[in-house]
Amino acid sequence: MKLLQAEEVEPLARNLAHDLEARASRSPDRVGLIHEDGRTWTYRQLDRAAAAVARDLSARGAARGARVGLHLANGPELVLGLAGCWKAGLVPVPMSGLYTADEVGSCVRKTAPALVVADPARLPVAGVPVVLLDVLRSAGEAARVPGAAAVPGVAAPDPAADEEGLVLFTGGSTGLPKAVAVTHAGTHASMATLARAQKRGTPPPDGLYDLAAEDVPPNLVLLPLFHGGGIQSLLFAWHVGRAVLLVERFSVDRVARLVPGHRVDNLFLLPTMVYDLTHAAESPDLSSVRTVLVAGQRLDPELKVRFEERFGVTVTSNYGSAELGHVAGWHSRDVREGRWRPGSVGRVYDGVELEVRDERGRALPPGTPGEIWVRSTRTKGYADGGGDEAPLVRDGWVRSGDVGHLDADRVLYLVGRIREVIKTGGFQVWPGEVEAVLRRHPAVADVAVVGVPDPRLGEVPKAFVVTREPVPPEELVEWCRDRLAHFKCVRRVAFVASLPRSEAGKLMRAALAAADPAPSGPQTPTGARPEEAAR
Repeated sequence: MKLLQAEEVEPLARNLAHDLEARASRSPDRVGLIHEDGRTWTYRQLDRAAAAVARDLSARGAARGARVGLHLANGPELVLGLAGCWKAGLVPVPMSGLYTADEVGSCVRKTAPALVVADPARLPVAGVPVVLLDVLRSAGEAARVPGAAAVPGVAAPDPAADEEGLVLFTGGSTGLPKAVAVTHAGTHASMATLARAQKRGTPPPDGLYDLAAEDVPPNLVLLPLFHGGGIQSLLFAWHVGRAVLLVERFSVDRVARLVPGHRVDNLFLLPTMVYDLTHAAESPDLSSVRTVLVAGQRLDPELKVRFEERFGVTVTSNYGSAELGHVAGWHSRDVREGRWRPGSVGRVYDGVELEVRDERGRALPPGTPGEIWVRSTRTKGYADGGGDEAPLVRDGWVRSGDVGHLDADRVLYLVGRIREVIKTGGFQVWPGEVEAVLRRHPAVADVAVVGVPDPRLGEVPKAFVVTREPVPPEELVEWCRDRLAHFKCVRRVAFVASLPRSEAGKLMRAALAAADPAPSGPQTPTGARPEEAAR
């Protein structure tokens, strides 16, 4: 670990801490992080605190390249844990602070960290040396003390081209989360792709954009930092010269308080956040917001329209993942200039190589659905090898697990996840299509469709419905029959108070399928017309 004297300038490289270091060198007194409780850190304070964390972790025997678990709540301490690991040449493994003992144990087994930094108020981690949260908290508070003595800095080492920079737990909506190894270089390349798409023009030679003016509001990061989207939001803000406004977790109340309080001008949301804001009893003041970018899952078009009508701001989309990086998306300019295509997730970004492939790995022509593959340096594959999973990376191409198709203009449309497909009587049913139809029913507030076992058809679509008002299940079945081919219609309906979602906002379909409460309403074959039942 290379030590620097305070204020020494280190040339920009591609370690994930280098944008922070460059900001600390060029604009040391500008605020880089704001917590929802009002505490702030300048870039210099952040860099000094991260250096203290780096020295402490290295002193505990964590050698360069070792993984370090971060079992923490979303907050400034987690930011310092991430940056401290990168400055020490370590690989952070963020784990949700709300994980149970079994979930933490699974994460530890998959990633084999040298040590884990944990909140003592949360679960202990068995079998791994534990560093208490106080190490991060003390470093962060010491850096904020006015007139604190300058201490030697720590320069983040330049990584190799394919060096692991982060392990993220992804998926989990259809099974246990998977540990994905993410590279320094691939993450920077992904940020550069998005920055080029948003800013247009020629990027700066060193890859670091000019610092935003002092009156430019911070970027509000609503996603958790154990999620790829949350970390990307943090790093991207620093990359393009914005401060970060961080919250412990998303809530409508926090948005209602922080957006007008800081005059936030853009929001990065998951579809579940769009849903909560749209259905809030009292509309939060979003008058300062000019753009809303949605990612994580396909956004229901009806929900998009309702959000835009309620808040008067255009919603655009971005498609990508922890494994792929940023792949495709729309900008508000595209909407204004008539390039936006309804139902799509975006045009493939310049410089991104994407193919839609069949089950044998052959590229498919435009308009034909198949699995989306992207050539990317973002990931090295599963951190634990993936067990029985098929390889994530093949000859430099990363499989997404998503099914979609391209049009002739390289505009991308999503159909669903490979694992979500319902195979009923020889037909394939994509839940998203059925859910979109059911959401148009006035009594339906939210809905998820999953496949449940059926002795005759193998499995059939079942709807789990959150209602605004009572509705007979037969009415929802008939609603589908009038709008979908017979094999796509739900055969069973269950009413639930809410749908299970992960902390990252993803629908937990596996939990619904496993629970599968006693069906309500029509059963197979759903009162189908005689000619349909015979098919």
